[in-house]
Amino acid sequence: MFKIRPDFFGIYSDKPSLLDVKTTEDVFDFGNSVNKYSYHIQAEFYRLVAYWVFGQAMTFTFCAIGKKTVCGRFPVILCEPDDEDSEQGVYEVNRVIDMLESVIETYPIVKISRPFWAKQADRKRREALMLEGGVA
Repeated sequence: MFKIRPDFFGIYSDKPSLLDVKTTEDVFDFGNSVNKYSYHIQAEFYRLVAYWVFGQAMTFTFCAIGKKTVCGRFPVILCEPDDEDSEQGVYEVNRVIDMLESVIETYPIVKISRPFWAKQADRKRREALMLEGGVA
């Protein structure tokens, strides 16, 4: 199961759209943040999951908000990854999904147990409740 959490999901410019808000030191240098935090991959992952869920392609937009005021206001830009970055994002998303599928097929799922003392405390609480006539 894949999860996405866009800040906006709806219609923008007459198209189904996803929008994610990001803060940045400098909105005019947001491309460096896109590279540093792999936002282009996030954009394509969101678009893919939304397509799987809703069955239609969606646009993806970043709303980059500067952390420092300029002329008394926080600067804001709306932007989207260019075609080359979108293609790279799609490539990376597919590569990771293929890797996850391989891991799921080859690695066993193992049982996990809480510590002995936690289970022992549960047993003692149940026994005490039963002695008091409560429901265990």
